[in-house]
This record gives sequence, structure tokens and C-alpha cells, in this order.
Amino acid sequence: MAGLRERKKLATRKAIHDAGVRLFAGQGFAATTMEQIAEAADVSRATVFTYYATKEDVVFGDAPAAIAALAEQLRGTPATIPAVRDWLRPLTGWMEPGMLVQRRLAREVPAIGARRAQLFRVVEEVVADALEAELGAGRRLSARLAASALVAALGVAEDAAAEKIEREGRALDPEEIDAILDAAVAFAEAGIATLPDGRVSQL
Repeated sequence: MAGLRERKKLATRKAIHDAGVRLFAGQGFAATTMEQIAEAADVSRATVFTYYATKEDVVFGDAPAAIAALAEQLRGTPATIPAVRDWLRPLTGWMEPGMLVQRRLAREVPAIGARRAQLFRVVEEVVADALEAELGAGRRLSARLAASALVAALGVAEDAAAEKIEREGRALDPEEIDAILDAAVAFAEAGIATLPDGRVSQL
């Protein structure tokens, strides 16, 4: 029963997010109300606020929960970068057409742009913490440099996915998303491997 309840919660959360994205795309962020999102998702206004405290939160869907899952997955791992790749593997929804709406809103709405940047910074901090634990005390700057390179590579991967979606007018296949993400992770791994002993050097 607990599994069924959890699936229903996830389905409700996704329905609210999807409804919000459709409305934001069709009529703009400012013109969309939480009441309209509730109606489009066929839930009550109170239910919307149960899952998302603000309209900005609706834009980003499960991103905060996904980042929390990354932090848990990296805790105590001996190989941070491969663990990040494993975390990315099921996140194909990140690079669906709805991503284009989020990117446009980030350009148009300062609060959304700031929130998006903050989420990327949190990912960077989570990865840096894991790398520092993996490499040992005193390697904070090295860990941050490596984490920054990885997050920058993921940003470029997102750019490439967005350009392909816009150019071809379709969602990307999981294989295409995997190839883009694999390239980003390979870039980060290659950068680390060029340092002494294939690891991030002491700084």
C-alpha cells in the first residue's frame, strides 16, 4: 500500500508540474495563477501548495528532490564521477521539450533565472563535497575546480540537447541523451586524468 501511495504522490506531483509548464508556455509565467494550475491538473489549490510552495517551484518540478538523491548517492562513494553518471542515467526527463520552457523562463523572469542558477550551484557543492571526501582532507579547492568543470560540462550538454530539440522539433531518444551526457562526463573525467596520478592535484 505504501508503494501505491508513493506512486500516486509522484503522479500528482508530475501532473501539477506538467500543467504548470503548459500554462507557462501558453500564456506566460506572470499571467498564470496557482488556481489555474490546480484546475489544469484536476486537483485542488491546496493540493498544489502541498507539493509546490511557489510558482517558481512548479517550474523546476522534481529538481530539488533529485539533487537530494544525488547527495545521498554520493555519500561515502569511492568514485564520485561514475556515481554522478549513474545518477544522471534515469534523468532523461530533464532533457525533454519542457526544458525549453524552463530555459526561456529563466531568461525572462529574474526570479526563475536566479533559482535555476542556485540549483546548479547546489549540484556543484554536492559534487565538490563528495570529491573532497574521496580525495582527502585539504583538497577542497581541487575538488571545487573538478566539480565546477563537471557542472559546466553538464550545462553545455543541456545546451546541445536544447538546440537539437529546437532544430528537429522532437523529444530526444534516451540513446541520444545518453550520448550527450556521456560526452559531458567523459570531459570531466579527462580533465581529472590529466593531473598527476590521474587525480586532482593538491592545491
